[in-house]
Amino acid sequence: MNSGDPLNLFSRGEKFTRTLAITSELLERYGRLSGDFNPLHVDDQYARGKGFKSRVAYGNIYGMLLSTLVGMDLGHQEVMLLSERFDFKKPVYIGDTIQLTATVVAISVSVRVIELNLEFCNVNGEAIASGKCQVKCL
Repeated sequence: MNSGDPLNLFSRGEKFTRTLAITSELLERYGRLSGDFNPLHVDDQYARGKGFKSRVAYGNIYGMLLSTLVGMDLGHQEVMLLSERFDFKKPVYIGDTIQLTATVVAISVSVRVIELNLEFCNVNGEAIASGKCQVKCL
């Protein structure tokens, strides 16, 4: 990790990526951690009965992936998430791999904040979610 001013590390248009494989173990561990046992996420038969191909991954897994990207991939530990927003487009299932691409779209020197556009795709390159976040440089 870089030890200089984190704000100086970023430039508009710069991209950062991270991937996450969706496994049964990941969903089970997330369910136990969050306490969310909605049958859409834990029961294949129920999910199929609602028109999905199998149980659907938790939407907040996108937040977990973003948190890891901000905390580990931006090149500096002196950053923190200020806000995040996701718009879901397609469900994600066990066996899918999510790729997050975060693009720097704005840098506000006066308040030490960068804004990132977020694009989540599956391995076929299909958009499954999008969003934005703001990151504070400490």
